[in-house]
Amino acid sequence: MIETIRQYFGEQGFLETDTPSFVLSPGMEPHIRPIKIEGTKAFLPTSPEFAMKRILAQGYEKIFQVCKAYRHEPASATHNPEFTILEWYRAHVDYTAIMEDVEALFERIAQNLFGKAAFETETRGAQDLSRPWPRLTVEECFRRFAGLELRELLDVSAMAQACVAKGWAGREALLPSVLAQPGAWDDLFFRVMLNAVEPGLAKLGKPVIVYLYPESQAALANLETDSKGCRWAKRFEVYAGGLELGNAFDELVNPFEQRRRFEKDMELRKSLYGESFPISPIDEGFLESLGSMPKAGGIAMGVDRMVMYFTGAASIHEVLWLPSHWPETP
Repeated sequence: MIETIRQYFGEQGFLETDTPSFVLSPGMEPHIRPIKIEGTKAFLPTSPEFAMKRILAQGYEKIFQVCKAYRHEPASATHNPEFTILEWYRAHVDYTAIMEDVEALFERIAQNLFGKAAFETETRGAQDLSRPWPRLTVEECFRRFAGLELRELLDVSAMAQACVAKGWAGREALLPSVLAQPGAWDDLFFRVMLNAVEPGLAKLGKPVIVYLYPESQAALANLETDSKGCRWAKRFEVYAGGLELGNAFDELVNPFEQRRRFEKDMELRKSLYGESFPISPIDEGFLESLGSMPKAGGIAMGVDRMVMYFTGAASIHEVLWLPSHWPETP
């Protein structure tokens, strides 16, 4: 599969990059916990994203990378603290071009493995990878799989009431003290995703692109405002066979807005985790490079989960060459 990935991107004119394994700023997203290297100021990278975007800003227009990434989280059926990641970026396009890349790459992998754009495993059933794949907004997913209107739940109290009514949260979720906690709305949002949306997507028998996420989950993505004044993040995730495989952005290139988001994320990290969470500095070199970075689309995909999808493996630990030596709790 990795050979096929490299062949595909080579044929598309992409340059393979190689970025540092010790970084001063591994990422700022509040719920992604980095691994600090003891006795240094450095971290292991949670993703090569910042480094690759700095390369993009230097004028390289199509780049990809397959490398190890590290996140301080407990091992599970779909998580390993050390994992293989695939990222690629295209300059002068929006994120719809990345959607097309994903479809073409997966079809190529299926053709190389099975001789056709379809396969079947005991774990995931029949899978049809022929293009085009379904593309559903998050709002459409809430309506179709959860029976909820997302734009009516953008207030934390309304979202809590919906989750309690569906049985996805206890009545304590309605307490003012709970509703006022940082990240409360996003926590409830993910309960809907885990309990209704993701199981619904898994039954479609085809990979799905889910796009236009709530504004609070924009991270490094641009925003768009719809006709009714609601703001959505121009990002998408790839779901296939019950697995979340990749996360893509219509890349934000405004350094001032990105700094504001980083600072907000740092405050949220501190309020959620306190001193137990190693706080890395803002990557000033990355922010400076955004001023030179062209319009772009990019994506990060978990290669181990991709292998799980195509082989039907029930656990990520079935597809690793060797297990990582990692404590039970981080």
